[in-house]
Amino acid sequence: MSNQPIEALLRPPVELSSVVTNTAMGIVAISAPQVLMMPGGVGYTVGALCLARALWLASHCVKLKKYQRRLHVLPSYEINPARIKKDEEELFLGKGFEWTAKHTQRRADLERPEYAHFHHIGPVQSTARRLIDGIGNALGRWSVAPLNTQSLLNPFPPRPYVEGNAALHAVGLYEKERKIHVRQSERVAHTFVVGTTRVGKTRLLEVIATQDIRNGNVVIVFDPKGDGDLLARLYTEAKRAGREGQFQVFHLGFPEQSVSYNPVGSYSRITEVATRIAGQLPNEGNSAAFREFAWRYVNVIAKALDDMSEPINYQNLLDSGSDIDGLLTRYLAYVADLESIDGWEQRVEAFVSSDAKLPPQLKGRDRTAWASVECYRDSELDSQTANSLIKTFEHDKSHFDKLVASLFPLLEKLTSGPAAQLLSPSDEELSANNRLNWGQVIKRGGIVYVGLDALSDPDVASAVGNAMFADLTSVAGSLYKERQSGGSAPRISVHADEFNELVGREFVPLANKAGGAGFQLTAYTQTLSDIVARFDSQARAGQVVGNLGTLIMLRVKERATAELLTTRLKDVEINHLMLESGTTDSSNPETDIHFVSNTRQRITSQRVPMIHTGDLDALPKGHAFALLAGRLYKLRLPLFDDDKDLPTGLQSMVDSMKGDYVSANNQDWAQTSPIAPWEVA
Repeated sequence: MSNQPIEALLRPPVELSSVVTNTAMGIVAISAPQVLMMPGGVGYTVGALCLARALWLASHCVKLKKYQRRLHVLPSYEINPARIKKDEEELFLGKGFEWTAKHTQRRADLERPEYAHFHHIGPVQSTARRLIDGIGNALGRWSVAPLNTQSLLNPFPPRPYVEGNAALHAVGLYEKERKIHVRQSERVAHTFVVGTTRVGKTRLLEVIATQDIRNGNVVIVFDPKGDGDLLARLYTEAKRAGREGQFQVFHLGFPEQSVSYNPVGSYSRITEVATRIAGQLPNEGNSAAFREFAWRYVNVIAKALDDMSEPINYQNLLDSGSDIDGLLTRYLAYVADLESIDGWEQRVEAFVSSDAKLPPQLKGRDRTAWASVECYRDSELDSQTANSLIKTFEHDKSHFDKLVASLFPLLEKLTSGPAAQLLSPSDEELSANNRLNWGQVIKRGGIVYVGLDALSDPDVASAVGNAMFADLTSVAGSLYKERQSGGSAPRISVHADEFNELVGREFVPLANKAGGAGFQLTAYTQTLSDIVARFDSQARAGQVVGNLGTLIMLRVKERATAELLTTRLKDVEINHLMLESGTTDSSNPETDIHFVSNTRQRITSQRVPMIHTGDLDALPKGHAFALLAGRLYKLRLPLFDDDKDLPTGLQSMVDSMKGDYVSANNQDWAQTSPIAPWEVA
């Protein structure tokens, strides 16, 4: 049947008459062969052949009816994650099939008017269901239980509500589904998962992250919104894999149970500090000049703190930036000490108490800082960082404050409230809490959940997320150099949920070059426009998306987002069966034939897109199209059916997260490991 130009899978099961005939013939031939004037042996053989043919035809009928029933009723798909095996060669995504022209043909057939009854309940079906429901309400649901099943023996099955078009997957169920995998080696080209809210992106993240944990990868999950089920899943799978000691949680909304993290404390070059902070400032139009000045200002402060071996964190940068006079005084004293200038403090104090007056341009500046500058020049000292600080100090204060007006609000956001103790921890806090360091995480093969609490404070969440990406980019550069020199590096699986909340300019080099360092990025977002709006640039958004090789698309509402997939697919040829009829008049008056009629069927073909953008808006929850290595697959994602086992402290955190945020489960379908904060007595 499948080799014919027209499959005719939507026809009635006409084989039933042959099934009945062959069954009757087989029974007669076996039980009473003399009726058919056959000897016993021949009758038994003929009967067996008839029954075998009846069974063969019946299997076709069942297969056809099951296909037609699944056009609006899909089976559920749940698995226990414990059954997912370690596989370092392939990544399991779900069940499905490769979408080809055959499935486009079946999808087109469903849209023909003569098959409208597969989409809409007819009057007979509707009347029968109303009668069945009425009887059930009067006598009890048990009385009509057989008529409320989806059994093929039920002539009037109920039509369950399906959010989406079940036929998009059912067109592939005439054949058997199979497990869909992607090669692990292809993941270094990175993966882009797109889907509108509440359709299964986070559940897919759980499926992929579970396998990454099982395979021993370094796993880093960014969760801006805060999904308690995702956090519980990661810990459960880490425990199941015997890696719970490697598990760490960083969450801006739960500082008492979170590890601390200094986004600017780890760097390979000191200029990275200024880049990570200035990168959060506006960079369009006139703002670009202010951003460059802020970069220079932060860079000078960072170099001074680094030279003096003082910790570089948001709080110290804010304090030093707000009091540049005090920083200058300390740094010039440091330079004098390096140059072994004797009696520096006494010389400065003497200058302060002298009758010398502050120059007019330094009105409002600290007199001790001015005295330190004068002593520095009198001593003929020379330091590039000191000279930069002096230039900043001598700049007109009111004009200077305008130039850095956008910097201080950002730093104050990052040093206020619960975020302060996490992002700028003191030495005392570090002794009672763990510290998140990406280099150490990768070295020991860690698992990290990063909750950014974006619903409460999106600005802080964005700044911290971008700083983390910048930090990871720096680490990736070091790992890449190690690999080039013959070293080895582990697989690092980075999952960025709500990707549009995190993406910044820091992500582009990470996506573009980190594959060579073993990074496997998986980005999850709702629409392409979210990324465009983030950058305010179509070209920049295209640059980001262009670095993500594998595309998995769930239900999407935006046409431009759907075209990310549809425009990458070729057109295919489908067939149409046309019925033609006509008559030809006879012009011969001597014949009794007045006209000749004819009827014929003709098969035509046309080229159409493999899938339409509208199909992506009609996907059921938990279903997706995946473009893997140039091939299109239709798949449905599994739901995990196990209970999560969490320690008390983490359980309370998850419960609180579920109370604050809508849980996605409301869908219908090499060195000593650190002590986790929730395990501290």
